[in-house]
Parts: sequence; structure tokens; C-alpha cells
Amino acid sequence: MAINFGNENLTLTQMRTFVGELADLDIGFDANDDISTDLVNGFIKEGFQKIVALSQRFPYYQATYSFVTTANQLSYSSFTRNIPSGNVQTSITDIQSIIAVVNNTDMGNSLIYIDQAIAEATWVGTSDQANIPAYFSIWGNLLNLWPRPNDAYTITVRAFRKPFLTWFTDQSTAIDIDPQMQLPLVNYVMARIFQFQEDTEMAREYMSSFERAVAVIQGQLTAPSSNRQLIMSGGLTPTASYAWWNNTQGMRVIPGPYGIAL
Repeated sequence: MAINFGNENLTLTQMRTFVGELADLDIGFDANDDISTDLVNGFIKEGFQKIVALSQRFPYYQATYSFVTTANQLSYSSFTRNIPSGNVQTSITDIQSIIAVVNNTDMGNSLIYIDQAIAEATWVGTSDQANIPAYFSIWGNLLNLWPRPNDAYTITVRAFRKPFLTWFTDQSTAIDIDPQMQLPLVNYVMARIFQFQEDTEMAREYMSSFERAVAVIQGQLTAPSSNRQLIMSGGLTPTASYAWWNNTQGMRVIPGPYGIAL
């Protein structure tokens, strides 16, 4: 069977077939088979989970979401995923890590993350008045906007989504992993197969290849962008070094009780 190692990831069936050819093993449910399909599937899933657990911020899982606020509604859990898969309804439980929340209405403003307890202590009693949201918090699988919106605002959320596991039950779906990681995943499965066969030397070699490969690829995928070096300290950023009302140098402060200079 020809295996396509192009940009598309392998499906579970393709991965299992390739591993069987590489190890020269019969994989199936028959008593005469060398190893069971379920066991190899388990090794593939195990290796997949080990890889995605290395970082919450693999670029492959970057996603952009949007939703529209409702006046006087504080909490939101349902969004539309716009990138990369088009407009798909999704939940906050599908999000691994929120990077930015932006209000795109009326020239927009970037919301600042605030601790839930501090927000609840600030917007309480007579201070809990609806207004343009300037802060956000996350608690109990809810995205909370502070102060609660006084109108309908279009909000953009940039985040890293959780990896999908639909490929494990729908074997026509590609394994949800960065294409660069699919061959290291093969090495992991091979290591586990040889471990199962009690061939410790071959298991060690394949596992060593897996660990070296994922370390190199993870470093490359999560490195700072080469067109802008990582800034360790000091100075204003280029986009915030000028006040927005004129071209004079200055600092702008986000309104609110915890205004932050940018």
C-alpha cells in the first residue's frame, strides 16, 4: 500500500498499515495475527497524547473564534470557530488556552486578563454597572467580560484549541497532529511494539529516535518568529510607542480600575 507523506496527515488506518509494513507484522483481530489492531491503535493514541502534551502552543492548533455579546450578559461559553476550519459552532471546552480577546466594535479595544476573584470584588453592588468591556476572566468553563456589556459587541478570541480525537473513531479522518510529527509518532509506535515483543534493544533505539525528533521539532515549532527577535526587557513596543490621537510619543492607558499603560 502506497503511503502519502505529503502535507496531509495519515489516518489511523494508514498509520497502522505503515507500521505493520515497517515491522513486518500482521495486524488484525485473528488469532493468527502477530499483534492485535486494538493494541496498535492504543500505541498510536498513546504516542499522540504524549506529543500534544509537550506544549499547549503548537502553531498547528492556533484558532480564531468570534461571538456577539448580549446586553447585560456577563458569561459566554459558545463561540464560532472561524479559523482554520471555517464557521463552526464550538464550545469553550474545546479551547486549550486563550491568548487574546478583542472587541471589534467601534474601533475596538483589546481586553485585559484579570483574575476572577479580583473582578468579582471590583464589579459588585452599585459598582456592577454595564459598560464597554475592558477586561476578561475565565472560570468554570466560562469566559466572563468585565464590566458586563451594555450592548451587542463583536468579540474575537484568539486561542489554541484542544486536539481532536475524532480520528480515533472515524478512521477516514486524518490524525489531528502537526504533519512534521507524524513520522516521530511512527517511531513511538514501533518502540512500543518492540517493547511488547520483549525486544528491548530495538525498542530503545526507536524510542530514542522518537525523543530526539520531537525535541528538535518542538523547539522549531514553538520558537519565536524569526522576523522579530524575542524581547527580554525594556521599552515600548512599536505599535504602542505613539499616542493614537497624534504622532507624538506617549503612552496610552486602558480605561478602568486597573488601567494598564501600553
